[in-house]
Amino acid sequence: MFEMENKLRSKAEQQAYEHSCKLLLNCYIRELALEKEGDIRVDPNTMTYAVAFRASGVTVTGQLTYYSAMGEHEYASMKSGGKAVYYRDLVRWITCELSGIGEKGARSDQHKMMKSAMETKDSLEVQIVHPAGKNTDRTEAYARDFAQKVDNSVGNLTLYIEQAAGLGIHDYCTSEQSLLVGHPFHPFPKNSKGFTEQDVQKYSPELRTSFQLCYIAVRQDVYAEEWVDNTARVDLYELLRSDMEPILKEKSGVYGILPVHPWQYAYISQLTEIQHYIRDQKLILLGSAGPTVYPTSSVRTVYIPAWNCNIKLSLNMQITNMIRTNSAEQMRRTMDASRYVRQHECFGAEPHTHIAYETGVATCAFDDEELTSLFTVAYRPIEFDPASTYVLSSLVESPLPGMHSRLTTMLGAKRDTAGLWLDRYLSISLLPIVRAAGEKGIHFEAHLQNTLVTLEDGMPVAFIVRDLEGVSVDEELIGEQDRDVSDLLFYAREKAWARTSYYYFVNHLGSLIHVIARDLNVSEEYFWKRVSEVLVEELERTGNAYVQHLLTADAFLAKQNLVSCLGGISQTPAYVPVSNVMKHIGSEARGSRGIQG
Repeated sequence: MFEMENKLRSKAEQQAYEHSCKLLLNCYIRELALEKEGDIRVDPNTMTYAVAFRASGVTVTGQLTYYSAMGEHEYASMKSGGKAVYYRDLVRWITCELSGIGEKGARSDQHKMMKSAMETKDSLEVQIVHPAGKNTDRTEAYARDFAQKVDNSVGNLTLYIEQAAGLGIHDYCTSEQSLLVGHPFHPFPKNSKGFTEQDVQKYSPELRTSFQLCYIAVRQDVYAEEWVDNTARVDLYELLRSDMEPILKEKSGVYGILPVHPWQYAYISQLTEIQHYIRDQKLILLGSAGPTVYPTSSVRTVYIPAWNCNIKLSLNMQITNMIRTNSAEQMRRTMDASRYVRQHECFGAEPHTHIAYETGVATCAFDDEELTSLFTVAYRPIEFDPASTYVLSSLVESPLPGMHSRLTTMLGAKRDTAGLWLDRYLSISLLPIVRAAGEKGIHFEAHLQNTLVTLEDGMPVAFIVRDLEGVSVDEELIGEQDRDVSDLLFYAREKAWARTSYYYFVNHLGSLIHVIARDLNVSEEYFWKRVSEVLVEELERTGNAYVQHLLTADAFLAKQNLVSCLGGISQTPAYVPVSNVMKHIGSEARGSRGIQG
């Protein structure tokens, strides 16, 4: 048994290492192709590649098993000097390479391509920011932090493959808990810095965990809540009466109840800043209670079947590269977006397209905003069928690295069936999204993890967008009646559209098409041609300027996750142009050149 466990761990580690090498190299190629054009070569004809890291004097070469027009390549081999490349080698070579590149600011050729991509005189500002510069100590600190996060992500991925790979998905809950590998263009998508090994085992959705939440009674003078309307209000005291009444007794009327993640509960219970609130009985720690909850793909949001809702909790730790607490600004955006999108009946004419609204926010009204953010939660009721609805990213993923995606397996790996599925999916996702942008000026961060699909006999019958904190509204299309809404929602037109084009088109549709095409062993262009045909028909019918842009732009913008993490600017990431596949469909093979993805 011990030998079998060692073999299993060895195989899981190998798969995690190989997947992490793919992530790192794909990120590097996409993000640095323009900057280092002479050092990055990918040949779709010979299915070979070579990436030179001049600062380290090494070149990584090998064969591809799949060439991706969007840059999500699959690798058969990855060697340097005749030896297999280890992910820590790539981390070292990448950090050395980027620490030697120039000061802040984008190169002029990148600005030109950016302006072409946006087709506007006032394009989204792009910064290619590297950890280089005058502060060597800071550069080295970023590099160490980067390496630690990659290690953390690889360690977690190994554990997930070891314990949960191959588990099926059959409903909403299991789909939320099936994202073993995560974002395909992030250098450490499974980093959970702050969790101990025991925490990972207890709270990682990938391990199909469940637990009870903890609760805090908050005296009304420091309790704050806001709901989109009175009918949306969640009364936790009533839901938890049998647990709360014996503790609060006659005091129940002067306290509000806040749900807290168990990890966060242990963290905030020890903070010196809240001890006087506890002593004054402004806060009463109630411990764990209530129904079983299931952590979802974002880790800090939990699904509560008994209450038919999700709650977006605060976790003061890093998931990927961000601290996952709920700031006042984020919650203000969320509530404003929920009201605005509802009032404007965003998908009112789209019977198969829906929004999972956040309907309320609750918190402690402390003077210290950072302290407040540790307690803040948002409620998101479930208004879809959890028996047949899935997170898109779970369908796009494979049960194990190297296997077919769950979606193509579900479709029987048949090209015609996959084409029909995509056509139907585009009609309830892409078209309503570009119509909302063109007609109402409403834009969503509809990436794979923020979207759900309801299936009937395997085919999509409903598309759902969630997490409204990412909504942005074109300031040119707001009416006078909307001027009293906080301006956090309103953006210049090109910046609002940049969110939609990246999150849905590049991130979401790019990866969806990639896995279908890869699994069916056809080029991504085959399915992008279907997207183009759908858009051409929509353009002829509506004249939508955004549809015109999708068809004719030279490039779109993609986040530079690797560069931004190394540069310490994850909160305000840099962007890089990604070639518009549809514009180049039918062009001659480009041969050996810098990759477009």
